[in-house]
Amino acid sequence: MTATLQAPPASPRPVIAHVGIPGLRLVRSEIRKITTTNAWWLFGIASLVFTGLALFINMSEAAQHIERARDTAAVFRPGRGMSAAEAAAAKAEFAQLHDLHLQAVNAAGNIFTSGQFFGLLLVMLLGALVITNEFQYQTATATFLTTPQRTRVVFGKLLAVLGLGFLFWLVSRAVSVVAGLVFFDNLGLTNSLGEWPVQRAIIFNLVAYLLWALLGFGLGTLINSQIGAVVTAMIIYLGGFVGGMGVFTLIRNLLIHGDWVLTSAVVMPSIASQVMVSPEKLYPQAAQWWVGVLVMAGWSLVAATIGIVLNRRRDIA
Repeated sequence: MTATLQAPPASPRPVIAHVGIPGLRLVRSEIRKITTTNAWWLFGIASLVFTGLALFINMSEAAQHIERARDTAAVFRPGRGMSAAEAAAAKAEFAQLHDLHLQAVNAAGNIFTSGQFFGLLLVMLLGALVITNEFQYQTATATFLTTPQRTRVVFGKLLAVLGLGFLFWLVSRAVSVVAGLVFFDNLGLTNSLGEWPVQRAIIFNLVAYLLWALLGFGLGTLINSQIGAVVTAMIIYLGGFVGGMGVFTLIRNLLIHGDWVLTSAVVMPSIASQVMVSPEKLYPQAAQWWVGVLVMAGWSLVAATIGIVLNRRRDIA
């Protein structure tokens, strides 16, 4: 009689606990997707170029304004035919133009946030491309099948977009701050970094970068076509600022004769972002800076919320 030898039962595989922040791998995966394309570094080079051009323009203007403010021999002379109110307004404007401290603060706010106009456009486009790339290259199905929990995927993309927005802001601000410090040192003036209007401009410049990246992400979820999303984003940003001010100006001049019409132009996201980061009033009838913050935050949060809901429910097969 032969004995049958049986192999010992296999020991169960050890369970290795996951170490790390939940969702961090998704964020790294989304960042890797972005950095493996040419778009991010092309946008980065464009951001540096626009920052350099803006620095040149802002420094040239600042040098002229500061030189004028240093002219202590200038004397105010009211124009002929001016009323008392017009003369008072002109005198107040003359005093501001020759206030060296005020001109230095305004110059610092503009120089230390150089490149923000096109920089915000670039991060908005990048935010849209993060989501439209999935549909352009037909990788959305594989992405959501690999991670069935769509909410985690969407938030991973969202965090990656915000991280890139922060990176673009950081590099641009590093360049502008270094250049600004050298500029003010050569003029023998304080750099005004200790002044709240300058600090506010830099802080809310960061907020603007994050909010526009968020708005671009939401736009990309609404318009899956990459070309359509890019064109729409450029119309919203560039057309919204130039065309928006033009429309509100026409309404005030032809229909409703009130300064509040120009103040209400802040409802346009491109105008709201400029209002909140400007160290001084963007235009005489402009809303307060905190109104721009609230309007811009509202647009961005609505766009991001719609994007999250659509991505959770959309058929990606």
